[in-house]
Amino acid sequence: MTIRITKPLIPDEYVVDNRVYTDQRVFDLERERIFLRVWNFVCHESEIPNAGDFITATVAGQPIIVCRNQAGEIKAFYNTCRHRAAQVVFDKTGNKRLFTCLYHLWSYDLDGKLVGVPEVEAYKTSFCPEGLPKEETGLVPVRADSMHRLVFVCFDDETPSLAAFLGEVAEELRFPFSSQDLRVEVKWTKNLHANWKMQPENSRDGYHAPLLHKRLRGVSPPKPFRLYPGGHAVQHLGLDYEAGRKAGTLDGILAEKPELAAEFMAHPLPGLTLDKPSKIITLFPDTLIAIRYSTLVIERQVPIHPGETVFETRHVYLGADSEAIRDLRNIHWLLYWAEDGGNLPEDWEAWEAQQRGVHSIGARYSLIARGEPANEGLRGDDNRIRSFWQEWRHYIGTTTNAPPEV
Repeated sequence: MTIRITKPLIPDEYVVDNRVYTDQRVFDLERERIFLRVWNFVCHESEIPNAGDFITATVAGQPIIVCRNQAGEIKAFYNTCRHRAAQVVFDKTGNKRLFTCLYHLWSYDLDGKLVGVPEVEAYKTSFCPEGLPKEETGLVPVRADSMHRLVFVCFDDETPSLAAFLGEVAEELRFPFSSQDLRVEVKWTKNLHANWKMQPENSRDGYHAPLLHKRLRGVSPPKPFRLYPGGHAVQHLGLDYEAGRKAGTLDGILAEKPELAAEFMAHPLPGLTLDKPSKIITLFPDTLIAIRYSTLVIERQVPIHPGETVFETRHVYLGADSEAIRDLRNIHWLLYWAEDGGNLPEDWEAWEAQQRGVHSIGARYSLIARGEPANEGLRGDDNRIRSFWQEWRHYIGTTTNAPPEV
């Protein structure tokens, strides 16, 4: 059998071998060499404001607990009992004084210390005359740190600090996330039949924005982007609903109630200004933060296998918001990121179409060749996508955007 496979005659860094989206070996390498080594976003500090508050999450295939201890510090642990390795906490969120395993009722405090073992005297044996060494059998800690109240975890003890990992892009996160009044909540999660890399590519792709998302035409004029070291990037955007009204591109509730636009712009999130009302922050490898003046979305991913990813989406409000203003922020959020309308469902359809397409044997390569190489410029080229792939190659240890040679 002979199947023709044609590779574009351009340098390797401007093409992607589509097998990276379907190959299980690539997926396993990404988990080992990227997600287990980098700092991964897990939540905002406002999600665990009080002692005993916790969330559970899966990061790089690892079950973890993130909590606030009695001293007000944020701690993270593997969500695994040290006795028979059962998952300890099942709830996604909550408040507990102790984490107790259902299997044999071993319990741990908010610092991960083992504090309760039924019938503990049975552990005094000839081979362990001192009994169970509780100080050695607490929950295993995971590195946790915050930047402007955004909480990240890292499994690799050799990885540099969170501040070093983020570098200069950290300043882009200061507003609105450092505000003590900001409240962040998980809005919903969704399983998609798409490889995890399609989201970070899409969020760095300004080319598709006015083409796939017609409601953005005129509303979000391009502003400068900037590439940061480490595969991070920021795309600044305009936010002009009046231009969208004149262009006839407003849809959804804004088409029915155009007066809402002025209300959206009357309640900015802390630190945002009309000259810089909107931006998209992409943190390597897969965190998306899209800010729209009075609202924003944070999207983290849980890769399941090469063709399935869970998307976890957050929204925000302010502690000082009245119920009416909170509702207004929610309407603004839904305009862009509702499950049944807005930009995200259009993106999901594109990603799942892409996932089906990348299985083609003959059409093995896709292009990221739009625009001259640059670290700064306007939306519409592929420099932010190429920056992602440059960092991907660095972590995977290869020179091409393709499965490494065996």
